[in-house]
Amino acid sequence: MSTIVPAILAHSEEEFEQQLRLIENDCELIQVDILDGSLFPNTNWFDAERVGALRTNVHYELHLMVENPIPIIQAWQKFVPNLERVIVSAEMHRPLIAVLQEIKMGLGLKVGVAINPETPLHEVEAVIHELDQLTIMSVHPGKQGQAFGDAEHIGDESFIFEKIKLAHDHRADLIIEIDGGVRDDLIGPLMHAGVDRIVVGSLLFKTEDPTNKLKLLNKIVSV
Repeated sequence: MSTIVPAILAHSEEEFEQQLRLIENDCELIQVDILDGSLFPNTNWFDAERVGALRTNVHYELHLMVENPIPIIQAWQKFVPNLERVIVSAEMHRPLIAVLQEIKMGLGLKVGVAINPETPLHEVEAVIHELDQLTIMSVHPGKQGQAFGDAEHIGDESFIFEKIKLAHDHRADLIIEIDGGVRDDLIGPLMHAGVDRIVVGSLLFKTEDPTNKLKLLNKIVSV
């Protein structure tokens, strides 16, 4: 069964808390997007100490779209007790295997890798058996509200579904997460393709009632 994972990309503590409170009672896991301008041009708010002070029962996974993820992870591990998993970008210039080993062995956290739409799967073949999760980006990272498929870089939606299939062919038991531009009409096809976690940001927070929207999405994936 697939799981809906709400994503928060906040630009202030107030925005973060507002979005958290709207959805925290209807999910077990929230993805927090982190951009510091080092890998992609955008930046956002991700103060670990302040997030840790916002008491909640949900767990967090970090999507680190940054060049140097370890110091940020360490801060979150220090201040946020319900940090569950971190996802680093395959496109960073640091040695990927060394970063993954530090996260898993040094920090004791679950780890995933995110690959951009235009990044071929073979670029992470060397580490795919080290992963707890593979996050396939269906938009180019950096901002919410983009269309699924990233036509600017790779073409139509079928390219993303082919990458999902190739990932399963490489490792059948690998947890697959899809992130970016998900629409209501894509939930069913993504479930059928074997996606375990479906990340939704704009689909929730650009509606008038994010709380009710999340409830509806949860019902769809529970069928």
